[in-house]
Amino acid sequence: MARQRRSPDADESDSSFSPEIGSCFDEHEADLSGDETEATEATDLDVLENDDLDVEDQIQLFGGNTHPPEYYRRGIEEFNESTFIGEDYSPGSTILFDAIELQWQQFCNEVLSRNPQACFESISIGILYKFFEWRLNQKAGKDGRKLRGTTKSSSLGTAWKVFRLIYERAIGTKLDPKLNRNMHKVLRELAKKHGLSDQKRANRCMTINDLKEQIETTLSTTKKSFDLGEHRILAVLFLLLLAPAGSRPTSILRLRFGDIRVALARNPEGGPHNILIRFTLEFTKSYLGTKDAKTFTIPEMMFDPSLLLSPHAFLLGILFRHQAFRACQLTSPRQLDELDIHPGERELPLPLRSDLKEVCIFRRAVKTLTGYEMSTKTITKGMIAGWIKRVGEIMGLQYETIPYSLRYNAANEFDQSPDMSEALRNLSLDHANSVPFQKHYLGRIVRADPWAIIRREKPQQALIDQACSIGHSVSKRRPTGLTAEQTASVASDSHVRRLTIQLRKLRPGSEEHKKTHRALRSLKQKLKRELKQKIRDDWTDEQAVDDIERQLQGKGFAEPVVDHTIRPQRPAQKLLMEALIRPVGDTLEGQYNRRDKAIDAITAYCSVEEGATVRRSYLQPTPTGSRNEPREPSEDGALFLATMSVFIEHPSQRPRRCFLCVGAALSLPPDDPRVEDKIQEFYTSGDLSKHFRRRHLSQLGDNERPVCQVCNMTLAHKMHLRNHAISVHGTVP
Repeated sequence: MARQRRSPDADESDSSFSPEIGSCFDEHEADLSGDETEATEATDLDVLENDDLDVEDQIQLFGGNTHPPEYYRRGIEEFNESTFIGEDYSPGSTILFDAIELQWQQFCNEVLSRNPQACFESISIGILYKFFEWRLNQKAGKDGRKLRGTTKSSSLGTAWKVFRLIYERAIGTKLDPKLNRNMHKVLRELAKKHGLSDQKRANRCMTINDLKEQIETTLSTTKKSFDLGEHRILAVLFLLLLAPAGSRPTSILRLRFGDIRVALARNPEGGPHNILIRFTLEFTKSYLGTKDAKTFTIPEMMFDPSLLLSPHAFLLGILFRHQAFRACQLTSPRQLDELDIHPGERELPLPLRSDLKEVCIFRRAVKTLTGYEMSTKTITKGMIAGWIKRVGEIMGLQYETIPYSLRYNAANEFDQSPDMSEALRNLSLDHANSVPFQKHYLGRIVRADPWAIIRREKPQQALIDQACSIGHSVSKRRPTGLTAEQTASVASDSHVRRLTIQLRKLRPGSEEHKKTHRALRSLKQKLKRELKQKIRDDWTDEQAVDDIERQLQGKGFAEPVVDHTIRPQRPAQKLLMEALIRPVGDTLEGQYNRRDKAIDAITAYCSVEEGATVRRSYLQPTPTGSRNEPREPSEDGALFLATMSVFIEHPSQRPRRCFLCVGAALSLPPDDPRVEDKIQEFYTSGDLSKHFRRRHLSQLGDNERPVCQVCNMTLAHKMHLRNHAISVHGTVP
């Protein structure tokens, strides 16, 4: 006979406290509202006591359980097992499964005219061969959109693996092993028939020297523009956080302010206090369920030879930009130099604001009526990959630069470091064992000097690291775009000519005209991309032959071609680069001053509006969500004259300055270089109208209430703004 579980001691039970709780409520309520509440108090107390008694009665009635046996018997009968059958895959894998399953249903219904489930049950090598051949021949997908197509045999292999999982989910058993072995022959034949490449993506590493040059190019180039200066800074911060962690790019992009911890730490070996950055990666690859969060700690490198490689400078720049510290008086990096740690303690935390805990660090910018501001949407993996790839082209790299190049480098450095065990390497990379590292991360371009090793000589490791990295082929002469002649040559393509002739015969504005115009534009873009890639692929050998022949002829290297279309750096960008490349100071005060000026420059550049058409420059940092109040311009200054010029006295007058841009200039400091850009005159009033419609009206939502800062008035809606523009400022919307 089972022993009955002993009930809690009477002194520790909830019921023993109920009279005290009741008496406390009586005294408290009597003090607040007098005798009129006594009836209500008594009722509430009775309900409370009755509830306690009901729970106790249920426990006694159901043998110590809160539910009767019928509850569990009925639950077993009604339980839905399908929800818990199968593996728990990530959303990305689920999307891939659904796509393959939809194609299988489409193939069975439209091609074979059979039920998909029946085809699963009567699966054969012939059905599988024709399904995958049909899939490779598909040119259009959902809603008639053009498919990218399959170019790698590995992609075909992935589709086959997914299909096997779909089959297992539909039938309940795994595919016949003999059929699985025979399919390997089918996949090889299909790959050969359709010309699929069997070459894996190069897993070349981005060494620390390559990273430094990538960051310097990101900050200094004018060939690549960002909507907002903060995006240029975030593009660098992304690399600096990805490089030491070796994490997946998505986990860095999903970092929130709450995942960051900053502290001032005492150095156990003596010396000045050190700024520590701790960031926790919670959002990692979720195959077979979520993984444990990992925290990486990065101490500040004192007397850092290059602030371009300082994650502390860029992260603190972002934190000061958004006034993120909970201590509201901590608003400048120079105040960090004055802080000390309490005697007997090892760290002084620098906590961040609690309202920013769930706010992502890597966010997109959204257009507003007068500029850009940070939104709540996270920068996508495709966006950051496009930025990194473009900067790699500007650097002159032969190979495509991808975020995983830094993950490859971290994995190989961890593997070779005596301070990193194999288990710690796998933990950092989110690998269950060493198989993924050996199969995908261990460089297929061997980073070793085998000839020196077998000869027992000292390996030339620095040379080997350079030769095996993505930076070995860097050249500023490598073309980054097409010339005017090369772009024009696309028009001679036969398909382009056919679509151009067809477009001229269609009525403008018709659906057929729009469809053909989109097809023509897509075709031209595709041909330009292919031509650009071919030129870049052929350039290395062709340029090498030209260099050799010129030197053998005694001519030397050809003079570099100067691209006059590249705009020069604006003042804010110059200040940023000057602050980051300053030489190392000899004293601790000099080091602090160097770091603080770099953080200030980074914070200031976050507010710079670059844009694709109107390029902005220096802006003083302002707290997030705050706006400067319009100021009264000096009567002898250019801003005052510009403000007066946007008002009209007669309806026929047509000023050539934008009153909204002039109003935005009123909120800027007097010495801000952006003022000159905002008060400039357009060539004609028609140019002003185009600017007003494209830059301002198109960014205004239907429910937004715009503000005219030169008039200091809030307008009701978009139509009110249009009427105000023509009647008060003479701007034709």
